Amino acid sequence: MRRNWGKKVLMSGLVASMLCGLAGPLNVSADDVTTVEYLFWGNQSEINTIMGTIDAFNKSHTDIQVKGTGIDPSVYLQKLSAYASSNTLPDIVQVAVDYGDEYTKKGMFEPLDGMIENAGLKDLVEDNLWEGLSYEDQIYAVPLQASACVMVGNKKLFEEAGLEFPTESWTEEEFRDAAVKMTDESKGQYGVMLGAGVIDWGRAIYGNGETQIYDWNAKKMQATDNDALYHIWDLWINDLMLNEKAAPAVLNSKDIGGGFETGKYGMALIGFWDIAEIHKVVQDSFEWDLIPLPTNETYGQWRTQMYANALSISANSEKKDAAFEYIKWTLENRDIQTNSVSLPVNKEISGDTEFLNEFADGAKHFNKQLALDALANSVTWRNTGTVAEINNNVIKPEIERLILKPDSTDLKTVLENIQTDGQKIFDAE
Repeated sequence: MRRNWGKKVLMSGLVASMLCGLAGPLNVSADDVTTVEYLFWGNQSEINTIMGTIDAFNKSHTDIQVKGTGIDPSVYLQKLSAYASSNTLPDIVQVAVDYGDEYTKKGMFEPLDGMIENAGLKDLVEDNLWEGLSYEDQIYAVPLQASACVMVGNKKLFEEAGLEFPTESWTEEEFRDAAVKMTDESKGQYGVMLGAGVIDWGRAIYGNGETQIYDWNAKKMQATDNDALYHIWDLWINDLMLNEKAAPAVLNSKDIGGGFETGKYGMALIGFWDIAEIHKVVQDSFEWDLIPLPTNETYGQWRTQMYANALSISANSEKKDAAFEYIKWTLENRDIQTNSVSLPVNKEISGDTEFLNEFADGAKHFNKQLALDALANSVTWRNTGTVAEINNNVIKPEIERLILKPDSTDLKTVLENIQTDGQKIFDAE
């Protein structure tokens, strides 16, 4: 689980300022008001923003009031476990797609399928997001905003290499060809920056099925006899990093003086949330935009990890209907959905032409549709419990060794080690 969740998925400070003008509630008896407790994470600025959003809801509702408690992200899971163990879990709990089901399988959260269907929310959200927020075919959370990793391209380097800047679908072969052609060792210029994302994205670049490195539900490793998995790491590491030198063999762009923002890379895989920071640094030094994720003719289009901020309801809550009313409000409220460093999950909003062409003053104008396409095609991931142990203690060091010390191992050996050591962890659970 990433510790900078708020940077990716929490509402920007603009939300509070836009909503603070809403009228307050009518005078009603305290006995007629249901108070709902809401637990969420964030730094102080993010906490203030969400408190402003809660205030807006409270001012516009006479019968439900929400009381929020913000927790620092670094201790959020610790606090959440403490609430759960003392049976004092608040009515609404913020969760993320990579860890929510770890708590759902313990019975902490209420299945929300019936409420979602009755409220007509199911068709508002892409199926893959509902699947990512499900456990044993039951939905346990409603997403607020979400995003996925995307690819960016440097238009200047594409032009200098005599390449057409991709705006429609393109193949892995075309991607590889572009990366090699834009590489110029004499200029310290690379075709693509991959970095540590190679480890995370490679685990399920072609989907959550049999090409994924493991099946966490079946507690089964799938690192060997997996042609798709071998292929992507062979392409990224053996071919582009080690043989063609078209991508630096590093795990952090800081190790070589910076990443895409330096203008020395033709392409890069980045988080959607990185766009604002890249624009802040690049300004007018070169033109760039999002480009489509490549497609393999056998395994399909690349699929990156989804990052979703969602709300669950405590299974022990006596105020489930009131809690769901707040959750429904956040999903249907355009200001909340659009004013974020992430993307709206409400398709009626994200698919609107106004949103696609809407950018804040001074913000980078980019192809939003490609970011939405990446989100709609993104994959679920897990990073708690035994899966986190496999990710961090087995997969990560093995792939790092292949990148940083290639003379000491090879891809076949790396995958065999991951298969053996990862399965041992699953079997010991």
